[in-house]
Amino acid sequence: MLILPLHRPFTRANFPFVTVLLALVNVFVFFALQSGDRDGLKNLRQYYLDSGLGRIEVPAYEQHLRQTGQREAMTAYQAIDSGERMAYVGMRTLNDVGFARALRGGALFENPRTLEQWTPLRARYDALQDEVFTLRHIMRSSEFDPWRMFSAAFLHGDPMHLIGNMVFLLALGLLVEGAVGPLLFALLYVLGAYGSSAASLLWRWGEAGGGLGASGAIAALMGAFCLVWGLRSVRFFYWIGVVFDYVRAPAILLLPVWLGWELYNLVANSDMGIGFDAHAGGLISGAVIGAVFVAAGRVRESFVGESVEAQAGDTRWEQAQQHLGRMQLAEADRLLEQLQREQPQRFEITLARYRVARNTGRRDVLAQRGGELLAATADSSEGARAQAEALKALENSGVAIDASRRQALARTWIRLGAFEEVDALLDSDATRALPAQTQAQLWFELALGHRDRHAPQAQAKVLRELIERYPQQPQAEKARFLLEHELSAQR
Repeated sequence: MLILPLHRPFTRANFPFVTVLLALVNVFVFFALQSGDRDGLKNLRQYYLDSGLGRIEVPAYEQHLRQTGQREAMTAYQAIDSGERMAYVGMRTLNDVGFARALRGGALFENPRTLEQWTPLRARYDALQDEVFTLRHIMRSSEFDPWRMFSAAFLHGDPMHLIGNMVFLLALGLLVEGAVGPLLFALLYVLGAYGSSAASLLWRWGEAGGGLGASGAIAALMGAFCLVWGLRSVRFFYWIGVVFDYVRAPAILLLPVWLGWELYNLVANSDMGIGFDAHAGGLISGAVIGAVFVAAGRVRESFVGESVEAQAGDTRWEQAQQHLGRMQLAEADRLLEQLQREQPQRFEITLARYRVARNTGRRDVLAQRGGELLAATADSSEGARAQAEALKALENSGVAIDASRRQALARTWIRLGAFEEVDALLDSDATRALPAQTQAQLWFELALGHRDRHAPQAQAKVLRELIERYPQQPQAEKARFLLEHELSAQR
């Protein structure tokens, strides 16, 4: 299964410099620093077989497996032809931290003379290992090494491993770096590398082996992408078996699909030699970091809210605006309907369709489009004002707006800083019919909105209004506390 977001083309305006830099670093490490590792590993194998080191360590390895109760490892070892066991043990010693420690302790050898023979042979073998770049930086299971947990994210096993990871890095990096900025993107990549490595260590602790590749850090980009883009409809390519196509869906829906696929393979295909544990850990780490970015307001709405059609050269939106300017309402509505089907979360399209209905004068269509506009999530204070105008128009025409919708509108407008619209909404007769505690809570949230925008005088005014209107509600007590302590201290 392959799912790859392809929502934006590369342009000079949105060029992801950190993403490209990371890709170049990965390519440099593989072709420049890992290029001699194949010969280095070949020399290691030959030395292990010819020097006599293997003949000493093979019996020690069997004893180590028996002492530590590694039944599965013993079964795998015994299944190997006796003539190949020495080479097998030689490869296992490269990343088997527990066996290497036991060897250095000396307890696995029959007598001191064997230990004396082993020591110089092993010293030469360790020196040859240090000449292999990958072995110096690969993350080894059962060993907590912060540097290796990070450096392994820049290593790859072969060219196809590198190419596959770099394709995902470039596709996701374009979308995530543009959404959070280069500095936070770099932080996400580093933390994602550590998160995926930590998950792999937790899952594989006690095993002999290692992990390498950028896929864990890239999985963190996948998890962050799902949260940062959220409910916005994105375009992605999928390939399942012989079926492939381009489709649109909210980005957040990809998280359970990606994570479920990794967890399924972790259980069902654990013998494939792929780090599904690191992938799952990266996805979860990235999703958590992405949620933090969203909660902290560090997402560039101008980037994630921009239409992909505008990026790719689709002019339907511009054409619709031209038709509206010429009062060619039917032509404008036809184009807007197409765009809304493809991008149901795009607020400006919903607003444009409402304005078309208002200009046609059809009350039934206007009521429907007005309801859709109020149900949409405004993305700016201008959008909030447009919703306020639509709300007033619908109320004047006798259309009732339920309480939950009013509360949602008030909270969205507070977040956007549309305080005049919130004041009018809270003062309306329909809102005054809500339960007193609900009204008090909305007034309190309005006061907090003023505080977040560093307007203490407006905050104090709303708090006093809250106390006067709802003196018995719990929010009034909170308002008194803020007036007496927080606001008085600011004076």
